[in-house]
Amino acid sequence: METTAIATQDPPAVGRRGWLDVSRGRAFVTHLAGSALVVGAGCAVIFFVWYPHPYFQAVGAWHVLRVLIGVDLVLGPTLTLIVFKPGKWGLKFDLCVIALLQLAALVYGLTVIYRERPYFTVFAVDRFFVLARAEVAPAELAQFKVSERLGAKPIASPLLAVATRPTDEAGIQRLLDETVFGGKPDIERRPEYWRRYEDEAAQVIARAKPLAALRATHPEAAAGLTALVAKLGLPEERLGFVPMIAKNHDISLVLDVADGKPLEVLDVDPWEPGGTVEAEPAER
Repeated sequence: METTAIATQDPPAVGRRGWLDVSRGRAFVTHLAGSALVVGAGCAVIFFVWYPHPYFQAVGAWHVLRVLIGVDLVLGPTLTLIVFKPGKWGLKFDLCVIALLQLAALVYGLTVIYRERPYFTVFAVDRFFVLARAEVAPAELAQFKVSERLGAKPIASPLLAVATRPTDEAGIQRLLDETVFGGKPDIERRPEYWRRYEDEAAQVIARAKPLAALRATHPEAAAGLTALVAKLGLPEERLGFVPMIAKNHDISLVLDVADGKPLEVLDVDPWEPGGTVEAEPAER
């Protein structure tokens, strides 16, 4: 009876550690797959909601995203590969530290990228300015009822606006005094001067230059211009460009001169060497 009782007992649960009872390689692959899933979801939000094409390139958010990807997709799984050893004392603590490091990098990176996302694209005089929400005084946004006058910001793109200068002498003098002597920003950062893009698109179209001007000043960009025209499927006569001033650098924004709709950006300096591009407006 005693022998039978001993024989029917379950063997001791030696080595049963649940999710930690795997090989180092499997732990690395599992960690890498989980990190890739999280980073991929974050990148989808960044590329399709916060920085929809062409604004990611214009604003130059890659430097922050690169840190986020480096820590969460490379450093985290690599540290797991280094420290993981089944049965190691303190393994759970090591993995928790790695997870916290990744989480901190993820929260920091996404917070910075979200805060600096393009919120307004404002045309002023002869160029576009890409602005984050923090670059415009919140009190002025509320005071001049931007959301009511211009409409709500689209979920997956910045709010387009055209900044117009005053036409009366008193208004011109007031703007001059405020910007030159009063320390206030120029009209592209002053919501009181913003108008609906659709209502003022003619101003943008009038300042658009033909793509031929870029070919003339930047022969090295000719192949890219030809490929862009083919990609857009529009005759080149319907395309023009306007300088875009973004945090990263100045680039060329290509638009449809029929309605002023922004279509694409080219990483090409929109200015002539030593000055602005002087060319005849694009054919309408």
